[in-house]
Amino acid sequence: MNIGLIHNIQSTGSALYRLEMPHAHLDNNYKGMRFYSAPNPFGISYEGWEALDLLICSRMWAEEQSQIDLIRDRCDKHNVRLILDLDDYWVLESGHPMCWLYRSKQVTEKIRNHIKAVDHVICTNDFLADKVRMLNPNVTVIPNCTYTFYKQFVPEPTESDRVRFGWFGGAQHLEDVELMQTSMGVLADDKSLNGRHMIYLGGWNPNPAYDAYEKIFSANGKSENYSRIMAADIYSYVGGYNFVDVALAPLKETTCNKCKSELKVIEAAAMGKALIASDVYPYNEILRHGENALVVKESRKRDWYKAIKTLTNDADMRQSLAANLKADIAKQFDIDYWGKVRFELYQKLL
Repeated sequence: MNIGLIHNIQSTGSALYRLEMPHAHLDNNYKGMRFYSAPNPFGISYEGWEALDLLICSRMWAEEQSQIDLIRDRCDKHNVRLILDLDDYWVLESGHPMCWLYRSKQVTEKIRNHIKAVDHVICTNDFLADKVRMLNPNVTVIPNCTYTFYKQFVPEPTESDRVRFGWFGGAQHLEDVELMQTSMGVLADDKSLNGRHMIYLGGWNPNPAYDAYEKIFSANGKSENYSRIMAADIYSYVGGYNFVDVALAPLKETTCNKCKSELKVIEAAAMGKALIASDVYPYNEILRHGENALVVKESRKRDWYKAIKTLTNDADMRQSLAANLKADIAKQFDIDYWGKVRFELYQKLL
């Protein structure tokens, strides 16, 4: 089976989880798999097209409809099945920082046209799959999974005399982080916790978005228990979890966020961390409050503070939540199981 992977979004978590890792797993576990990578499909030679069985691209490969049609025609000519992988919704709500770009560049309509053009779509959850089916009935859900072949997913925990809480994320999550703003102010004022906990902003870099995050996590500089974990590349950033004890996963309830993967939950579990997360889909399909996480409703602004205080004071609960989450995620997001689903899908499409 000869598979072309279009790495048009290199150096992102999406490229790692949706293209590189799952196909590295196939390469390591199934015979007869051959992979070819390219930044776009337009430079593939005639001989290259003749060799391919499947061509897989993340989100979109073209800016113009004529370019979409060109690749569709080449796939038809050379009997290549065309697959689109989606890990996000293509319609952004007004509060999303990339909304203006999607509107000005007509990105939403371009992604719609890609969905319509392909033979099959692979996406991350059932809610997103229902959106895809409105444009293309051929869709399969394959969630993100970690793969310990990549050493950053092998925990190397560090110790501290404080209980360390950390949020890790990219530059498009201000609405999510703002859910914790009230609690961060209350936390900074609670002198009983001073010197006993730390709040870490993971992935910090000079992007102005992180200045806004930092104001929230530091309570506008008032907190004495705040610090940064610096940004790292996609092959090492998960190592930042080794420097925290509890992961924070706020997620605002929007249509776009319902289409996202459970990635922050999966990473926390893989690294053996307790978790405090929002009570929203898709997280609440997995999480059980008090059993494998502490779950916070969006309307309960101070509950992030209460959860942080609880876990600062209760080491047994931290350990229990972490162990239960790790076990649950290992069952539901097993890369061997989902690799088999992927392999059988590819065989069926040939």
